[in-house]
Amino acid sequence: MISDGLGDTIRVSLTEEPEREYTPCDRLAEIGGEMTETQMLAAQRAVPDYADVRDIFSFSRRTGRLPVQEDGDAFDYRGLLNRDGSVISAVGLEDLGRPQDLYQSLGCKTVVGLPFKDIATSDAILLRSVPDSENTIALQTLKRLMDVAILPIVPMKELLRTPLEGAVALMTIDELRKGDFPTGVTRAVVLLSGAESEDDVGALKSLTHEFILLSVPGDLSRLHASRRIFSLLEKLDIDSAVIHHYQPLAKDSKDFALQLGTQVGGLLCDGLGDGVLVEPPEHFDVDPSTVRTTSFGLLQGSRMRNIKTEFVSCPSCGRTLFDLQEVTAQISERTGHLPGVAIAIMGCIVNGPGEMADADFGYVGGAPGKVDLYVGREVVKRGIPNEGACDALIELIKEHGKWKDPEPEEEESSELVVTA
Repeated sequence: MISDGLGDTIRVSLTEEPEREYTPCDRLAEIGGEMTETQMLAAQRAVPDYADVRDIFSFSRRTGRLPVQEDGDAFDYRGLLNRDGSVISAVGLEDLGRPQDLYQSLGCKTVVGLPFKDIATSDAILLRSVPDSENTIALQTLKRLMDVAILPIVPMKELLRTPLEGAVALMTIDELRKGDFPTGVTRAVVLLSGAESEDDVGALKSLTHEFILLSVPGDLSRLHASRRIFSLLEKLDIDSAVIHHYQPLAKDSKDFALQLGTQVGGLLCDGLGDGVLVEPPEHFDVDPSTVRTTSFGLLQGSRMRNIKTEFVSCPSCGRTLFDLQEVTAQISERTGHLPGVAIAIMGCIVNGPGEMADADFGYVGGAPGKVDLYVGREVVKRGIPNEGACDALIELIKEHGKWKDPEPEEEESSELVVTA
């Protein structure tokens, strides 16, 4: 909404001290103000004309076509995208040289040093450079990732210089039209900027590709160029999945999250897009694990891919009947491993039942020292003493078949050494 120039008031509600709400609220207002600056207005005008075909009276999420497996495939290309939304991570050659650190930053589980996909593992990686034949550690790391369907997407020109068997070529429409795939490559991702002509976009109907990587340059408005592409895809009846490629300029993790939400989150909330690839610039002061978890948080916040428990909690106010921050932290610690479960933690009954309408379970202050528990919008247990309310909530989750025990922490293991 901020990027669209809509709205006059921003409200940020945190389950923290009220004064902490000001900083993100102020920064969001600044981001909205930047949309009216001369450079941003020029970027908006630079987007070719298009007709916005969104239905503003009803919501339906656009669903892109997923990759399929073909006879003779050496790797599982279905792993490129997830049906509920995908996260792709940018990886450098130096990362491949530190396999255990890389597996961790990609969210892999490891067994005897070998990686496996988990619920919040990056679906694929963007690799700008291919290791040469002498870089055996990097090549071994890459092969292990490919064996578990974490496949590298590599620019066409790089694959022509250094072939990589089984890689996915990142190609422009012109490159895809020529059809000259690099050695050992059978799959392609097509790169769009948002400025392509209708004829160019229409060519995708007959050109084989796994999905579109939408990478809008800085001299175009990301929001408007992206909406233009989605409008053309609908007009031309092209069902390609679209991954948003975002290169952040933010200096820290908090501003990065706000910028990502503003630049990409609005599009995903409109149902436009199938995932995100964040490619940080050099010397970016946010570690890769945070980039990945923020990306997954964006998908979950956009009601796409659930990888953790959803908590809905109110900000503290004078009506709150228990220590909201302490209780929220306690419940989060004990139930945060339940993806697909939504838990509302509300300080009182005044606004609580209304604000938690979409939650599976509710924990609501009913009286001083007492808590009421809800299933959906229905109160099922009243007047539970604070000290036993968290245990009672867990029992309620178990009664409704939505509990599972936390998985044991992985033990650190040494790198598996393979010798010929």
